[in-house]
Amino acid sequence: MKILLISDIHANIHALRAVEQAERTWDAVWCSGDLVDFGPFPMEVIRWMQAHDARCVLGNHDAHVLTLTREDCRRAWDERAWQWAHQNYEQLDGDALAYLRSLPKALLLTADGIDYQMQHQYDGGYGTVESQDQFDRFWLGDAAPERRLLFGHTHRRCMHLLDDKTLWLNPGSVSYRRPDDPDKRAHYMVIEDGRVRFGAAAYDRSTLLYKTQEIHRGGRMLPTNLQDAYFFFGDAATTRDPLPELTDISARR
Repeated sequence: MKILLISDIHANIHALRAVEQAERTWDAVWCSGDLVDFGPFPMEVIRWMQAHDARCVLGNHDAHVLTLTREDCRRAWDERAWQWAHQNYEQLDGDALAYLRSLPKALLLTADGIDYQMQHQYDGGYGTVESQDQFDRFWLGDAAPERRLLFGHTHRRCMHLLDDKTLWLNPGSVSYRRPDDPDKRAHYMVIEDGRVRFGAAAYDRSTLLYKTQEIHRGGRMLPTNLQDAYFFFGDAATTRDPLPELTDISARR
C-alpha cells in the first residue's frame, strides 16, 4: 500500500498540486492537519482533500478559523487587525466550514500490518515524543506489535525511532518552512509497504506572492504578514526584511 503523508498545507494549493505531480499515484492520502490559514487558497485546498478522500485530522489553525464569525472579521477590518485567518474565513462556504468541523482531533489507522495514530501536535507547543513512556501514555489504541505516531505542526520533517517497532513521523509542511530553514520546497512523506520515504517538490511560488500582494493592496493584510510572505514565497532573507515596492511581480504579469 502506498500512502501519501502530508501536513500543514496552509491554504497553499500550488504546493499541494506540486506534490501531486511529483507522486502522481497512491492508494491513500493521510493529512496531519492545518489545511487553512497563512495562505490565500483555502477553498481550493479543502476541495482537493474532499476530491481525494483524504483522511485528515484537525489542526490548530483549522480550529482557530472555526472560532471566527462575520462580526469578528468586520471588527478586525475596522481595527486594522486583519489576519490571514479572517481572509480565509470569508472565502469558506458552508460546505467547507462543515468539512473542517467534521475533522477529528485524532485518527487510528492501519496499513500493511502497522497501526498508526495521527494527530496534529503532541502538546500545546512544539514538544516531541522522546521516550517509550511518553509514546505509551499518548497512544490511544491497543498495544499492537508495531505502532507509529503521525504528527504535523512543527513544519520540520522527521522520523524518530524509539525502538525497532515504535516510532513517530512528521512529514513537515507542504507550504512553508520555519524561519531558520531556507528550503522552500513542498515537503511530504510516502509510506509504501511500511517503508518511509522523504519527499520534496519544487514549485513556482511567485503566484502565492502575487496573490498576497494583491490582498495587501486591497487593505487586507498586515505588513508583518506581507513580510512573512516575502520570505516564504519570495526571496527575502528573513521574515522581517524591509518591504520592497509592490510592483515587482505584478509588473511582469
